[in-house]
Amino acid sequence: MKDGALPDAGTPDTEPTALRIGVLGPMEVRERGENRTPSAPMARRALAVLLIHANRLVTTSALIEELWEDEPPRLARKTVQTYVYQLRRALQSASGPSNRLETCPNGYRINLLVDELDLWEFERRVTQARRALGKGDALNVVATLRSALALWRGDPFAGLEAGPVLAARITQISEARISALELRIEAELQLGRHRSLLGELRQLTAAHPVHEEFTAQLMRAAYRADQRSMALDAFTRLRRNLVEDLGIDPSERLQKLQWDVLNETLEPDQPAARAEPVALTTPATVPTRPEPAPLAPAGAAPAAALAAHPAAGHRPPAQLPVDTADFTGRRAELARLEELAQPAAGARSAPRIVTVLGGAGAGKTALAVHAAHRLRELFPDGQLYARLHDDDDRPVRPACVLRALLRDLGHPVVDLPDDTEELGRIFRNWSAERRLLVLLDDATSADQVAPLLPGGPGSTVLVTSRVRLPGLPGAATVELGPMETDEAAELFASLAGRHRVGADSAVARQVVRLTGNLPLAVRAAGEKLAARPMWSVTDLAARLAEEDHRIAQLRTGSFDVLARLASACARLDQTAYEALTLLSAAGGEPFTIARAATLLGVDAWSAEMLVGQLLDHCVAEMWHEGPDAVPLFRIPVLTRLSVPVHAPATAALHVLPGARERAVPAAAGTSA
Repeated sequence: MKDGALPDAGTPDTEPTALRIGVLGPMEVRERGENRTPSAPMARRALAVLLIHANRLVTTSALIEELWEDEPPRLARKTVQTYVYQLRRALQSASGPSNRLETCPNGYRINLLVDELDLWEFERRVTQARRALGKGDALNVVATLRSALALWRGDPFAGLEAGPVLAARITQISEARISALELRIEAELQLGRHRSLLGELRQLTAAHPVHEEFTAQLMRAAYRADQRSMALDAFTRLRRNLVEDLGIDPSERLQKLQWDVLNETLEPDQPAARAEPVALTTPATVPTRPEPAPLAPAGAAPAAALAAHPAAGHRPPAQLPVDTADFTGRRAELARLEELAQPAAGARSAPRIVTVLGGAGAGKTALAVHAAHRLRELFPDGQLYARLHDDDDRPVRPACVLRALLRDLGHPVVDLPDDTEELGRIFRNWSAERRLLVLLDDATSADQVAPLLPGGPGSTVLVTSRVRLPGLPGAATVELGPMETDEAAELFASLAGRHRVGADSAVARQVVRLTGNLPLAVRAAGEKLAARPMWSVTDLAARLAEEDHRIAQLRTGSFDVLARLASACARLDQTAYEALTLLSAAGGEPFTIARAATLLGVDAWSAEMLVGQLLDHCVAEMWHEGPDAVPLFRIPVLTRLSVPVHAPATAALHVLPGARERAVPAAAGTSA
């Protein structure tokens, strides 16, 4: 018997039969070249169900469910018998076993020999190729896999309407083809055929725009062919497609590959192991081909695979963003955050949750990342990170975040379910006995965060948000307001250059007060002065003193204060946004609830609700108590200055009836 061939059903090697059944493309049945494929669509579907369970019993009830799902006809069993009769007639003159289509108690079985189904031939050749790979015979690998892939005539069972079981099997067969194709290309890369592979790989990445392995192979081939720009373009396309389609970034492996291409540090190609292709079915009479494992309950099989993956057990994930090298100030908040984030002790049964709350540009992410780096040694099983808004400032669905995390932890994306609860169950199962630090950046709601919480008490979750997150049981909150003036002045000097500030420390303090002591704006001011060597600190202060131009002066490099504040305003609902617009148009003076009611044209109860909503979104702040202990509120200066630029106050007054008449006179004497 040839190497890799499969023994027949308990008999010596036999001559090939005249029957050939093809499923690697449109399903076809041929005997000695004659097409005997059933023509009736439902009979073809019944045959497909029998083929994916070849040499095994298929119960009548399973056939009925696959053919009609939840709406079987009244005489479904009689109809199945009719389809079986049609199939038996199509197969009756084929050579081979006389009981080709066998009636059994409670069902039917189609009996095939090992050389009668093209899928089994494909799998046999892939097995041979893997044996050759183990011997280092890349030439044999390529030749064998090319012959295996040549068996394909199109998509498996093409043109056939599929029920749930058949659809799942079709997906598995397609993945087996992709796996074999990856392995063949990998072997050709080992043979140094980088330039000749470029055209094929460009076609494959176009046909599979979110498939990371093909992109990785294209990047390696292009790099070895001295076409670094092609390699980097491939990564850019993959990242754009992943973000747009799935809301995730490329895996750490792909990001490292991009880094190696950029820095010309890519190591020589090494043979890479691949997962075995998934088999369609197993001839019950062939002992060397094990039965496929039964489907596990939702979440069980992926969790087991994840737990066993090398990445999950040997190299803890380390996903934290780079720490801020010049982190300054926030001493009290940092100490409080580190205290609350300590790993749980005692009888606690849930992870610790700490929310860092603050407005846009308050430095929430910088503080959380800085604290996370200081705490990372307390979490030996790794640190995970996820952004919860995409580049277009849209909330990322929890399912997308979970898929990205599980993928980075080593779980194949194709094995992951789509359901958020199932994904969360897999993640909780994996993390239950681990001590993890999870940083979730820029959350929009408790509903977005809850599915992302790890299982077990040993982990800590840091959540940054611009909005209060009621509904996270046991969560503690660290609130970030403006920086202390001394700390803000220290940050400004470190960015602008201490020699530039010199003896003008009092003017530097004036500069940071003009930015509202907002960390993002302080950084923008420091970067602006550093980029303008002809200016003094006094020059910068004079420019910032003009409210009409202040926001424009706070735009430099990656620091765009207006864009950040405008995005915070855009996250408000329409009524709250109009309230913010009207209150901003009234000037920078603190206001009471009664004054807000007058400006907004609503009653005191409605005004209190609207001001509370602005407080929750950190676009308004408690100022202090006025006479008779009446609370005073205000809109932070930079938020107030950004609102008219984002949308004029007089352009959106329809939700608050009567507000136009009150707002315009109030705003007439202001410089907003």
